[in-house]
Amino acid sequence: MTQDVLTIVKEYLSIFQEEKRQEKLLDFLKTHRKEEYFDWNNFDGHIVASGILYAKKEQEFLVLYHKDMKTYIYPGRHIDLEDASILSAAKREVIEETGIKDFKLVKIAEEEEVPFDIDTHKIAYNTRLHLKEHYHFDFRYLFTIEEIQPVSYDKHELSNFHWASWEEIEENRNFKRMLPKLKELLGKENMEEKK
Repeated sequence: MTQDVLTIVKEYLSIFQEEKRQEKLLDFLKTHRKEEYFDWNNFDGHIVASGILYAKKEQEFLVLYHKDMKTYIYPGRHIDLEDASILSAAKREVIEETGIKDFKLVKIAEEEEVPFDIDTHKIAYNTRLHLKEHYHFDFRYLFTIEEIQPVSYDKHELSNFHWASWEEIEENRNFKRMLPKLKELLGKENMEEKK
């Protein structure tokens, strides 16, 4: 992948100027070669791609129970060498982990590769795969579908799925920090007025 990640991050930060927590990511990009950005075996950290999937009619989010993380989380994770971009990796992950293919990207910038959220978090030691503790630089994209569709989840890493309401998402620690952005992008206040 030849994508200019630093340009994407700079455009993201021009939109979300108040975000000061991206220093670790910026330092990572400056101190590593481009081929190391997505390398699963780079235990300084690596960039991953995720997709938040929202059903507009029911106003619910798809969450998947991750066996290793022991929590309900959104679809996504590692980027493959064959992926053309971070966004295409996020789309692939959603399709692979849910079986849902007909979704639309909610763009936040002219350049569609800019995610609506970037989060840096530490991944604990994985006892199943014997992977060292490391950082994920999670580029999160928001996708919508018109209404809930059948789900065919990946049973290798996942053990269940659930369509979660806004109230449930507000209690899920994996969504808490991005809630204000989700509410703004999906117009939650407008939706409540229509009820």
